[in-house]
Amino acid sequence: MKMKKVRKGITIFFLVILLAVILIPLYWAVVLSFDRAATTTLPPFSLTPKEFSLFNYEYAFKTIPLVRLYINTIIVTVTNTFISVFTAMMCGYAFAKGKFALKKVWFLFMLAVMMIPFESRMVPLFIQYRNWGLLDTWAPLIFGSFAYVYGTFFAKQNIETIPDSLRESAFLDGAGEWTIFLRIIIPLSKPLIATLSILQVLSNWNNYLWPLVTIKSTEKQLISVGVAMFNAQQDNIYYGPRMAVAVISAIPLTIMFLILQKNIVQSIAVSGIKQ
Repeated sequence: MKMKKVRKGITIFFLVILLAVILIPLYWAVVLSFDRAATTTLPPFSLTPKEFSLFNYEYAFKTIPLVRLYINTIIVTVTNTFISVFTAMMCGYAFAKGKFALKKVWFLFMLAVMMIPFESRMVPLFIQYRNWGLLDTWAPLIFGSFAYVYGTFFAKQNIETIPDSLRESAFLDGAGEWTIFLRIIIPLSKPLIATLSILQVLSNWNNYLWPLVTIKSTEKQLISVGVAMFNAQQDNIYYGPRMAVAVISAIPLTIMFLILQKNIVQSIAVSGIKQ
């Protein structure tokens, strides 16, 4: 028992050190974003700003259209997340409970798509959207959401754990497939939906390469590309404004994760349950 407590104490000690290594740089970034002195020089590490000021944030908002970039990113992220998660749930339900020809073949084909990196598909996709006249629009960013392969795989694995007896009872009561999907599968898959939503929000919010390639207009661009553009046009000495832009871009993700983190843990627990 004593040895067990010692091991637990050592584990906690190393975890606290690891947490400090991760959080201290993040905290310093926030401090620099409020430090007026960080505009021209990099102050030594401090727990509080040397010259507290909102100048860095004011400078960032004046230099690039952060509000417009925020609105664009929110619209694209919400749209993509809804489409991708909903279609993933439908496809996962079909693969988990449906009966149709070549189901295993189609599922293996879908898994094969997961192994193809996006970079190898980017050039033909770009040519395709160029031929369709859809470049410099949000269409290339949204159309791909209808095929969320990882979400489909994850949804199938989780929906398979739902007892077939619930579905059969609903059929006996006269329910159709859509009724079962919307009133039984969806309510029982809330932790899964929350997890897929978080993954999609993170992916879309941090998406950089594809928006950079397909969108040229600044007023249509996303926050990830906007932050990169801001850093590219500033000298290395402007640490404060850079940190301010980074903090602004990370706020929505931080809030969302804090709200939905409980559902992530539930989803991990559900995924391990076997019928």
